[in-house]
Amino acid sequence: MSALPPITRAGSIYDLGYRSYEGPRLGRAHAIRSLVVHSFRTTFGLGRSGRAKAAPIIFGAIALLPAVIIVGGLTVAARFGFERQLDDTDLIGYDNYFSAITAIVVLFCAAQAPELFGRDQRHGVLALYFARALRRSDYALGRLIGFILAVLVLLLLPMALLFIGRILLLANIGAAFFANLPNVPPVLAHALVVAALYGGLSMAVSAYTPRRAYATAGIIALLILPAVVTGIVITIGSGPVGTGLVLLSPNTILDGTNALFFDHSLGEEYFFIDLPRWAFLISAIVEVAVTVALILRRFARITI
Repeated sequence: MSALPPITRAGSIYDLGYRSYEGPRLGRAHAIRSLVVHSFRTTFGLGRSGRAKAAPIIFGAIALLPAVIIVGGLTVAARFGFERQLDDTDLIGYDNYFSAITAIVVLFCAAQAPELFGRDQRHGVLALYFARALRRSDYALGRLIGFILAVLVLLLLPMALLFIGRILLLANIGAAFFANLPNVPPVLAHALVVAALYGGLSMAVSAYTPRRAYATAGIIALLILPAVVTGIVITIGSGPVGTGLVLLSPNTILDGTNALFFDHSLGEEYFFIDLPRWAFLISAIVEVAVTVALILRRFARITI
């Protein structure tokens, strides 16, 4: 019986015309900026279908509605010469506008935050992000910053309309500008705190809850229920417990930071609080730091 000939393996190389990339390598910083911009655009549905734009358009329009009504009222007042009387009344103004649209901001966060972290996890595209110049922490922070900027725009657009309306509808535009200018720093500061706190908590929930329905329900519960529990504890007269809950509840923290930035006292419902107003700002910073740490931990340990 003759021996079988040795098996030889042969292959062919085909030139498919592929070339190595010879252009500029923009690097990690450009990748982070691109992710922030993409997150911002995704939050508002830009570059996506009309269905994706429906929720941000609706919530944005509702958030603008009080400012439109106020500016409309100022227009009517200016037409009939009642500028000063209307401007001095207790309408919704710089110091209480964010409180008036709190429910809209919560619903916006609940509807749009799951579009970022949750969708990427459901569709299994995290490996594509992490295979590029982005680190896991870069991805988490890029998404978070993009969403916080989107919430900030939602908050500041009505205030910009209110600011412009209060200036242009008065006879002496220069005097009106300088009269309204001192309100700009507290508005910007408080808007940043609201966006960071609500945005951070919302993104933390969506990071740990990929399913959209669960994430939406979790965000609403996290942003609303603590204030309800705090109100119940305050009603039954538990001072020390109520003080602790006030410094943990997002809504009550924002009441305190609003009082701090606009230099007015807390409401009568906080009669038992014997704390400096800056304690609320510290609580907000601590909560935001904790949410950022939780988000970073989530994507540092997630398997792809």
